[in-house]
Amino acid sequence: MSDALINGLAGAGGGIIAQLITYPLQTVNTRQQTERDLKKEKRKLGTIEQMCQVVKQEGWERLYGGLTPSLVGTTASQGVYYYFYQIFRNKAESKALERQKKGIGDGSVGMLSSLIVPALSGCVNVLLTNPIWVVVTRMQ
Repeated sequence: MSDALINGLAGAGGGIIAQLITYPLQTVNTRQQTERDLKKEKRKLGTIEQMCQVVKQEGWERLYGGLTPSLVGTTASQGVYYYFYQIFRNKAESKALERQKKGIGDGSVGMLSSLIVPALSGCVNVLLTNPIWVVVTRMQ
């Protein structure tokens, strides 16, 4: 199994774990952003208070409403990003070693390459996963 595939799978797995842990906070955050208070006198609830209120009134499962499409998007996004990050990093390391053989540099990846690799990975990620996020947003 290639390093790129291993990194892609690890990134996807990490994305799933992070999403499962933070999704209730995202749910409450979305509610707070879309909440319209017609009576200015009503006190806004804090994050923890609102989470408790949702659990009390709607149940635990409501904190995870819409999780499945979000997991699909996060898994794809993180997997694609880390897969291409490793591919681009390997290419940058190969180029650095080629330059060293020619007597240019010490064989390490330079600062500019270290900035370009994640930027390219992010661009590929957005290009490939944007359609998934459009569907996820519509499903939510």
